[in-house]
Amino acid sequence: MKKIFVVFCTALGTAFAAGPVIGVAVSQGRLEVNKTVVDGNANLSAGTSVKTSASTSMLHLTNGSNVALDRESEAKIFADHVVLERGAGQLAGKNAYAVEAMGFRVTGDGAQARVDMKKDYIIVAALSGTVRVTDGNGIPVANVTPGRALGLQPTSGSATSTMTGRLGQENGRFVLPDETSGLKVELTGKGLDREIGRRIEVSGAPKASADRSTQVIEVARLNRLTDEPVPGPAPSPAPAAGSWAALGVFTKTMVFVGIATAIAIPTAVIISQSN
Repeated sequence: MKKIFVVFCTALGTAFAAGPVIGVAVSQGRLEVNKTVVDGNANLSAGTSVKTSASTSMLHLTNGSNVALDRESEAKIFADHVVLERGAGQLAGKNAYAVEAMGFRVTGDGAQARVDMKKDYIIVAALSGTVRVTDGNGIPVANVTPGRALGLQPTSGSATSTMTGRLGQENGRFVLPDETSGLKVELTGKGLDREIGRRIEVSGAPKASADRSTQVIEVARLNRLTDEPVPGPAPSPAPAAGSWAALGVFTKTMVFVGIATAIAIPTAVIISQSN
């Protein structure tokens, strides 16, 4: 059935694809494809530029992924990712299809994510499923869980991560569930055994873990936030709304609570915190 749909759209769409067709853009109004204004449908090849105006546009990829571009948005389309250059986009991805914006890569195999570009930061919201964010070096920056939104701002400077949480130990490793990013990072360094069970803030040079699912931080600075350790295993943190902290490589993060309207979905999706 999917093959019939793709062939049908290809036959009716305006032939803008300069190479093999990787999908089709469908709009109820005008859109600009490779700087040419079209009405309705247009075929997509790798590197095709799509710009919307007063109407949203649905991008149906042959790999089964779908991307909705909001009004007044612009993106370049590729077989395995879309580069958002302006506006907002909503991803319902398969096969690790990604949205890239401001140096961040947003993926969610089977999840739905919304990415909004602002002047100097992006907002990543998880509409369903867990959404993964990495930086340009492939280092994990955040795991955004359903009902949460994070503001991510690239910054210049040395490669440093700052994380806050209650230190625990698993299989001989020191682990810190970060209260903002949703990552459970691994810490290395001296004196960490004395901080188990305490809430601490650490900064240091990060690298991707062996399975590239989180960060490993070589601690250069440690600030004890609570004096008394909590007995037993450290609980999972509840992110604090409105907090603002350094996160990841060349990154700052903001936690947003409010309403994010999903593109092409008639109801609003509430972005809120749940304990």
